[in-house]
Amino acid sequence: MKPSLLGLCALALAFAGVCRAQDGSSPEVIQPPVAGSGAETQPAVASSPIEITKRFYQNLFTWQAVSATLPAATIEQLHGWPAEWGKSDAGFGKRAASLFGQFVIGNAIEDGVRAIHPQNTMYHRLGEGGFFKRFGHVAVRTVVAAKPGGGYEPAYSRLANAYGAWAIATLWSPDEYRTPGSIAKWGTAGVGAMAISNLAREFWPDLKRLFRKK
Repeated sequence: MKPSLLGLCALALAFAGVCRAQDGSSPEVIQPPVAGSGAETQPAVASSPIEITKRFYQNLFTWQAVSATLPAATIEQLHGWPAEWGKSDAGFGKRAASLFGQFVIGNAIEDGVRAIHPQNTMYHRLGEGGFFKRFGHVAVRTVVAAKPGGGYEPAYSRLANAYGAWAIATLWSPDEYRTPGSIAKWGTAGVGAMAISNLAREFWPDLKRLFRKK
């Protein structure tokens, strides 16, 4: 199988998974809070070690894991990045395994930080208003989390996920990426990927209704 065809098949599978997840099968897809319910500012409760372990294993087998791995692996494969891994099927396997490892490690780091410093990082759709208003909501809610007792603060657990996962991924990446600058660059790219995921959560229900009308 040619690398490009392999990548396109993986991308198609990932797209189907994203659509499936956004249809509500994923617990991360949060609908707009009911007015006056305080859903966005609900207290952040620390998870027990048992709950963290259970969630860790559950995250290994979700469409979220697929959507966090295959699209990026496909793009890297088509661009041949990193070059040391080549463009063969084996290279695609390395890229997919690397990204899946980052997904698993990142989630473990995020859960660990939340256990020490409770935060509510779940995304709540705005679901109304113009595009730029909703886009701003997505951008802010990607890097901000609800804190215990009300109010907001930087989403430390989510940021630790993005930067920590890449920092550990440098252990199996080519030597040129094992630098603080690389961790800062690709950790920021990880935050951007989270924002894109939240953007899909914000607008997918609208697109689905539009498709149904047509």
